[in-house]
Amino acid sequence: MKNIHFILIILFIPIFLNSYIFEVDRFESLFFITSAVAVDLSNNYFDRQYIETPTDLDLETLTTDDIPFFDKLGLQPYSLTLKNYSDYAAYIAAGTAFYCIFEKNPKLLLNNLIVYGEIMITQSLVSKWTKTLTHRYRPFVYLDDVPNSKKMQRNSQHSFYSMHSSSTFASATYGYYYYYKNYGHNVFIGSLLFGAASATAVLRVASGQHFPSDVIVGAIIGSGTSYFFCKFHENKRIKLSFGYDSIDISYSF
Repeated sequence: MKNIHFILIILFIPIFLNSYIFEVDRFESLFFITSAVAVDLSNNYFDRQYIETPTDLDLETLTTDDIPFFDKLGLQPYSLTLKNYSDYAAYIAAGTAFYCIFEKNPKLLLNNLIVYGEIMITQSLVSKWTKTLTHRYRPFVYLDDVPNSKKMQRNSQHSFYSMHSSSTFASATYGYYYYYKNYGHNVFIGSLLFGAASATAVLRVASGQHFPSDVIVGAIIGSGTSYFFCKFHENKRIKLSFGYDSIDISYSF
């Protein structure tokens, strides 16, 4: 009889776990996402007003001596190819995260997407406003072989911090958090998620788009934002713990 009970528990554990990962108040989440999108979009206007186009003289007076020693590694030749590869790595991170949070139950999937939406719009608006307020030149602006026409683009002053790094680490953290809560640790899934996020960060530096500090700060903020929303929405009534030879579940009524 005990064996039958154990088998039934094992069979129903996936369904039970999938139903109680997050608690989402959809009205509150919709209000938050709508407000955050408005703040995010408003940056497009203020960014144009705040960031001034550098003159030829401004560019000529730039010197690498102003760059901290730990960021000089970012002075890499500008590479559009590596920049594109960083986008592909970001797609892998986002795609893997979606695989981890996908549920056949439409209600569960919607809740997961709402939490994902809160994470991504939050890290986006924080990154955009930080770029506007710091208007740090990208590494390629310091290179002689890059034309001034490119250096004068508004985007050339959006180095700090890397939104690519922030968004990919946010996706990786969210995807692995959800997967772990369902199935426990998985080295392959973790390596795929954080490997793709790390590759994105490295390629952003290698392509001359960002300094090392840009991608490191982006990774920390992206992961931190994701973890915060996961803990905020985590179902407080159910407690799960995974061991090498056991799964412990407690539920508070």
